Amino acid sequence: MDMDLSKYHLGNDGFYYNDYVAPEKPETFAGQFVSAQWWHKGSRFALICNFETEDGRRIALFAFQRYTGFYGPRFGDTNFKEMETHTFWQCEIQKTRTGRCFWASARQIKQTNEND
Repeated sequence: MDMDLSKYHLGNDGFYYNDYVAPEKPETFAGQFVSAQWWHKGSRFALICNFETEDGRRIALFAFQRYTGFYGPRFGDTNFKEMETHTFWQCEIQKTRTGRCFWASARQIKQTNEND
C-alpha cells in the first residue's frame, strides 16, 4: 500500500515528519530554503521545497513541473531543482478561483546579518 507523503518531510535520519506544512491562506513570507524532497502521485511529479521563516514557521511549497526539467513556482523562471539550500527567498502564495493555495512566485533575497 502506497503512503501519501505529500504532508511529510524526510528528516536527516531517513524518517518522515509532518513538521513542514503547506500554507492554507494567501500570504507573502521571507524564509530560508532548507531542503527539498521529491513527491509523486500517479503520473504527477513535484519537488516539495521546505522553508523556515523568520518567525519560526516551517512551510512546505510544491513546485510542480512546468515544462521538462523545470520545477518552480507558477510565475517566474526560478528552478528549485537546481537551487542551493540555505538561500533566502521571498515567496508569494496565492489562491485559485476554486480556493486552493498555490506557490505563485519566489524572489531571492540577501539575508542581513544582525552582527554586521
